[in-house]
Amino acid sequence: MTRVAEENSRFRQLIQYIEQGWKIDEPVLLGAMWRPTHNANGGTYHFVLRNEFEDKTTMLSLPVSSQLISYLSENSIQINSLQ
Repeated sequence: MTRVAEENSRFRQLIQYIEQGWKIDEPVLLGAMWRPTHNANGGTYHFVLRNEFEDKTTMLSLPVSSQLISYLSENSIQINSLQ
């Protein structure tokens, strides 16, 4: 899978969670990837997602992409940098 395809897949996964009723627990954390990868240039956004109806919490880490930056900006999502 190419880097762009992987970024699109991870972004789609975030959108699917949101469409299924999960909420982003702000702030989103911007930092390094938990394990080194070749495509983590610019950092990684770490989302804590909560589904209150099912009483579940999960974490989703996404590499920087133009889609993600636009989504965060359009939705005024607070970000804290760990760097």
